[in-house]
Amino acid sequence: MRSRERVPSVAGMPHSEKTLPERARRDAPTHRGGRTIQILAVLALAGIGAELLAAYAETTGDLGGVAFSLVLFAALYGTPALLARDLARRLGWGWGWPSMLCLFAALGVTQACLIDQSLFSADYGGYAGWAENREPTLIPALGFSGFNAYSFLMGHLVYSFAAPMALAEAWSPRRARTPWLGRVGTTIAALAYLLAALMILGDESSHSGSVAQLFGAGAVVTALVGIAVLCGRRSRGAGSPAECRDGRRRVPIWMAIIVGLVAGLVPDLMPPTWLGTALSIAVTAALGTGVLVASRRSWWTGRQMAAVAFGLLLERGLLAFTYYPLAGEVTAAAKYGHNIVMLLAVLLAGVLALLPRGHEQERSR
Repeated sequence: MRSRERVPSVAGMPHSEKTLPERARRDAPTHRGGRTIQILAVLALAGIGAELLAAYAETTGDLGGVAFSLVLFAALYGTPALLARDLARRLGWGWGWPSMLCLFAALGVTQACLIDQSLFSADYGGYAGWAENREPTLIPALGFSGFNAYSFLMGHLVYSFAAPMALAEAWSPRRARTPWLGRVGTTIAALAYLLAALMILGDESSHSGSVAQLFGAGAVVTALVGIAVLCGRRSRGAGSPAECRDGRRRVPIWMAIIVGLVAGLVPDLMPPTWLGTALSIAVTAALGTGVLVASRRSWWTGRQMAAVAFGLLLERGLLAFTYYPLAGEVTAAAKYGHNIVMLLAVLLAGVLALLPRGHEQERSR
């Protein structure tokens, strides 16, 4: 099967060389505007998915506190998500979602083990129920809980990075495989991430890890980046998902949303025991394997990926209505008002991502 770059034009010039510059000039203003909206969406959705949607902190319902938190979390989660995505997209088809997920996992380990170091804390932030969740699966030799390791690392991977990115990319399938940040944008994103990380590290409560634990976490981050590189090299030259045609009908959007809802709900209902942790890992592994396998088929598009992400975020937002914040005193009006606003933000992002526009073009390109 020949790639697009090798299709000649009638004049003998490669088709892409003859048409892309003219098309780029024609679409440049719209492209820049839409790309900016997607960048802002990732920044906001990453902060919401990572922290604000769960509504567990004492700032829940506090307009000023939520506004400050959104800016901080956009820098802490949104900017590294953009940087990892752009790295993967600049390296071509081989560096697709498998490599991006490895990079996102590396960012999750960095956040939970090297920046806020919450995985190694015996009582982080004074949150209610911390010891109850930590002690049943505590591994004394390593100094952290198996349940917390799954919750923090997979929580960041899914809700801080992958799900927001899947929704934002689905807003414009035409730009799903292209970088969004230029040199200036990359520099600003890197500086914002560094500043946010330093702010967290400046808090004494973020100094929970020992030297050995920090070195171990660094080794895990390095290994995950290495796996991302291997995934990219193995997939290079295999062709894009758009080139795989098996004649099957596409997965219904409602079914993909339900898959995301169930995959998010089951781990959240599990007890903080080794059995609960094992079942949670099994469900998440099944979801990840299924999505990665499906992503190589023509009946799976960006809409299906966004639908799964929407289901995951929707479950987290709905579950937040069932408990009160784990720290501070928050009134019922502030709590439920916060829940409603955050859920509406997710609903808006999900509806925009699932509109059937442009995805047919995505498959045919």
